[in-house]
Amino acid sequence: MKFNKMMFAALALGALALVGCKNNPDDGPIVVCDTCNVDPQPTEEEIPEVAAPAEGYVTFVINIPQGTECNGIAFKGTMDGAAWTGANQYLGEQGPASVDACIKFEAIPDFKNWYKATYKLGAEAWGGDDAILLAGKLCLIFTDDGSWQGQAVNWEYNEDYSTADHSISGDGNIQVHATGLVYVKVGGWQTSECVTPSEYSITVLVPEFCDGEFPIEIIGSFCGWSDADAVALNKVEGNKYQAIIVATPNAEWKVRGVGSWDKEIKGYCDDPDSEAFDSWVGVANNVLGEDLNVTMDYSDPAKYIWNVCEQGEE
Repeated sequence: MKFNKMMFAALALGALALVGCKNNPDDGPIVVCDTCNVDPQPTEEEIPEVAAPAEGYVTFVINIPQGTECNGIAFKGTMDGAAWTGANQYLGEQGPASVDACIKFEAIPDFKNWYKATYKLGAEAWGGDDAILLAGKLCLIFTDDGSWQGQAVNWEYNEDYSTADHSISGDGNIQVHATGLVYVKVGGWQTSECVTPSEYSITVLVPEFCDGEFPIEIIGSFCGWSDADAVALNKVEGNKYQAIIVATPNAEWKVRGVGSWDKEIKGYCDDPDSEAFDSWVGVANNVLGEDLNVTMDYSDPAKYIWNVCEQGEE
């Protein structure tokens, strides 16, 4: 077959199409790839399979966020419904124990951010029909922990791997009812000494009927819910108050009148038009996130009121 100039040109263009274009002759050819622009499929997280504990025990297998543990993880709670862990105590083999004597979670080899610990269940169940044998919360070991500051938040059970009968109490405690495994994924911690605290600027707007001489403050897990360490809110203009607090993400806080829960802010939790509605109730705890500038608007007197304020029309 004879080739003319046009046929050679066509072959040359075809070769260029296969090789691709080069920014620099020394870079070498560009490889043609049909899947170069396809996003890789996410790999499913591998979950460790842990041996079941002996009868009368429960093993917790937990997954925590990267970089959030530095002083250890333990369990605050009770084995009998009566003896609960106190300040600087966590569960040990026979109940509440000091930091040195408590049972601590250990890292699971070859599984990053996975930990396990085995606890003895109570000898007799309590809680009536709930038949609880152990209750409490997963916690970071925390210096001067008097109020469970290091407790896990945004956590959930992994039902596919859990074998022990378990539940959640009305106040968010883990409850175990039988021997077996309980897998938990932890979303974060209320307070962590492993995370550098930040300054949060808090702005609070209050109702008109609380204007004037009504000093208010912020109290929360960032200060151990201590009356002595609550932070005063300063009036800046009108019904606007501000304060700076030093805390870590997931810390909880509330606003109240200075010095007492008798001056706690309250609000509606039910539908005011419902037959079941009959009272004002305490508002839920606020939770800090990544935003360092936080504004809470409690200025609507139909929704919010302080105990010492005269209640407006309902």
